Formats: sequence, C-alpha cells, structure tokens
Amino acid sequence: MPVQPGEKQERVLFKYLRFQMCCVDVIQGDQKVRELLGMKGMYKCADALGLHTDINGPGPRRITVAESKGTDMGSAVEQLGNAAAGVFEKFGRETRVDLLVLVPTLVERPSGFLSPGAGYRADPLKTGLNKFTLLESPGGAPFPARPKVTYPEWVTWAPRVNAMPIIILRLDIPAS
Repeated sequence: MPVQPGEKQERVLFKYLRFQMCCVDVIQGDQKVRELLGMKGMYKCADALGLHTDINGPGPRRITVAESKGTDMGSAVEQLGNAAAGVFEKFGRETRVDLLVLVPTLVERPSGFLSPGAGYRADPLKTGLNKFTLLESPGGAPFPARPKVTYPEWVTWAPRVNAMPIIILRLDIPAS
C-alpha cells in the first residue's frame, strides 16, 4: 500500500521533532495525542507532541505541539490551540509550550510576501533556516495568528494559549 503525501509529511514532522529538536519522546498521531491529554470526542487536535523532557520527570516540562499541514491554516490554529490547552490542563501552567506547523511550501504572493495558505502570511524569523512566524493577513495590516481553543473542557486556558506565537517550518518533503 503506497504512502499518502500527508502521511509522508507527518513522518517528516515526527523525525524532525525527535532528531532536530532533540525530543526524548514524540507522541505521534492526533488520536494518540487526544488519548494522552484526555480529550473526549473528535475535536480538532494536533498531530504530535514533542516531549523535550521526561514526561514523569521532576520539574516543569517543555513540550512542542506540532501539526503537519498543507494550506488550511485556519484548521491548524484550532488544532494547535486545543492541544496546547490540553497540555496546560494535564501538566500545569509551568509547562513551556511551543507551537509549530510544518508546511511543504510557501507561496510568494503578488505583494512579495510568503503565504502558507489563504488569509495567512509567513514572516521570516532570524533564529533558524526555513522558520517563520504565522500571521493572519485578511486584507489589511497583518497581525499574529492566534491559536484557538474550541474544546469546551479546556476553554479556561484560552487567554494563555491565544497569547502564544505560532512558528511555521517549511521543509522540502522527499518524493520517495
């Protein structure tokens, strides 16, 4: 059975978390993430959690909430938001959470800016190759894209989650 392009991109994301971000464990797949966080139902949830420290170790944890996406950034901000809120709910507010979206391409718009999908813009970061900040760009001045918490049991975390920046990582996905 051939591997679908979305599955291949998810595998690249999981490897990136493990080998480039030095995560000690990677929770792979939105269903596994839901189970770990205790999310009931089929609400939108991120594809992966990269655990930078032992989940049962002492002290605060560091976790990267990550999503593999094509061009639907509106869905990505909801998936990241729900999972980030779940991380705070499960591990506490001292947890350091980073939000990451892996995309295979960015399109140069007529204005000269890069875009991962309609209504969004990607501004380059100075701290890494192929890393960008996700901005909403609905037609006027762009502003930072904000993760959205739609899972009812975790909406109390929405103010904290909404303040978090979303980083875009653009990687070439090998054809084979």
